[in-house]
Formats: sequence, C-alpha cells, structure tokens
Amino acid sequence: MVIVIVLVWQGVISVPFLGDKQQSATQSATSSSSTDDTSSKAKTQTKKKTEAKKNSDAATEAQKAQKNRLTAKSLSLITDRYSSTDVSVSAMYLGDGSSAASSNTSSADIANTSASRTQFVSAGLYLPVYLVAQANGGSALASAQDMMSTMSNDSANQAIADCGGFDAINQWLAAHSYADTTLGRNFGDVQASNAGYENYSSTFDAVRMLAAVDAAGAANLMNVDIAAEGVTIPAGMTVHAHRGQGIKDTWNYFAIVSTSHGKAAVALATQNQGKETAAQIMSDVLADIDSQLAKANE
Repeated sequence: MVIVIVLVWQGVISVPFLGDKQQSATQSATSSSSTDDTSSKAKTQTKKKTEAKKNSDAATEAQKAQKNRLTAKSLSLITDRYSSTDVSVSAMYLGDGSSAASSNTSSADIANTSASRTQFVSAGLYLPVYLVAQANGGSALASAQDMMSTMSNDSANQAIADCGGFDAINQWLAAHSYADTTLGRNFGDVQASNAGYENYSSTFDAVRMLAAVDAAGAANLMNVDIAAEGVTIPAGMTVHAHRGQGIKDTWNYFAIVSTSHGKAAVALATQNQGKETAAQIMSDVLADIDSQLAKANE
C-alpha cells in the first residue's frame, strides 16, 4: 500500500512518498495482527472443545453411577430375616473397578437398611483414625498405615496420640460430616469399655469412610481373610476387608469388593448375633452385591 501526504507551504505543493521500508513495516504489522487474531480464535475454540469434552465425560460418569447405584430392597430382605434393629448394612457402588473411587459421594449414592444410622460399637473400624492420620501426615500416617495392614491396636492408639487424642479425632470427624462416629477409648482397652467409654459408628458413616479410603488408594492395606472365618465369597470377587468383635457380641465387617462388573463398599454391623450368624449374613450380603453389580452391567 502507498501512502501519499500532501503538504501545502507558501503555495507550493509537496508530496512526500513513504518508501518501501515503511510500506513493508506497515504491511508486516497488519499481517501480524491478523495472525494474532487467528491464533487467539484457535486457542479459544480448543479451550471450548476441551471444556465440552470434560462436561460430556462428567455427564457420562454421572449417568453410569446412576445406572449402577446399588439398591437397599434386597439388602433389607437379608437383614430383616435376622433383626431390623441389631443388624445393619450400607453399600455403595464405587465405579467400574479400573481406578480408585471418587471422594465425592452423597447419601443418595448409598443403599441403606433400616438401622443404617444406628450407632453400633465400632469394633474393627480403624478407618476414622486412618482418615484423620492421612490428613495430618507424618508419624501419625506411618502408624495408621501399619494399623490398616496389621489391625494392630498398638499402632492405632499411637496414631490417635499422634493426631492429638480423642478430641482432635472427634472434631475432625464432626467437621467432615461423620456425625454418627465418636471415639471414647483406645482400641483394645477392655477396662475402659467396661467403665462405659466406647467407640461408636454407623454403617452409613462406615461405608462413606470405605469410599474415602478407596479414593485415597489405600484399599489394598485391608487384607483380613474373612473367608477363613466362615464368610463365603462369590467366585471372581476380590475382597479387601477388616473385621471386628466387641461387647454385646458385636461382629462387624467392613469391605471393598471388586468383580468384573464393578466395585463396591460394604459395611455390616451386628450385635447379639454371634460369629457364625454374622459370617452368614456377610455371605448373603456379598452374594447380593455380586448379583446387583452383574445386573447393573447388563
């Protein structure tokens, strides 16, 4: 492009000419501006496509979770055969098993039987201590990891001390919506239990703790052989579990189970039932979870 400027000075018309260099600079600036606009538009379009894909993936996962959500009806039929008040089950679908569960869960994701919010003696429930220790890190987490893999009461009590004691544990639990769970004594302290100090939780809290532990990638620390204690495990099912017994003839099971159809968290609390009955209930529950996962995947 040629730019001509006309100057009038004392009746003489002067027409300076902008040379090739200035023309070139002008053309270059115009071209650069055009290129920047094109690049900016391309980046914006790429960002929009990425966000759209994320939203689409999230919607797909939500639909999948809705489809595979476990139901309480068949689980309630099991617990009601024994006791609607002294036996409780809560279960939650955790995904297709290809990765750790999401830590984002709601009560709508959980299949609960009628006593799911009843506070049971939380024998064998080391999960709250682990979650608090994980948040604290350091020596507390080291003790808690040993506790999870060995079910050592000594390691559990050390982790509690490292986290600041019962008050600190209970405050963390309350702040994270585990309203049914409180610690009032050290693990294995029978004298304190007899004196009325106890650890309590519900299956509703416990199953959400299992989901949180799985989301943290720590399910493989739970390796109690519940089959050796009389629990029948469906063919092809992998079980990572803890088990506990306490006063009132309490027998509890807490497990993360996986099949080719998906993964689920299962919490069973019983009292006044005994070891053999509790093992049979857990066998029935695992069979039902196996069936529900298979049907949801059809």
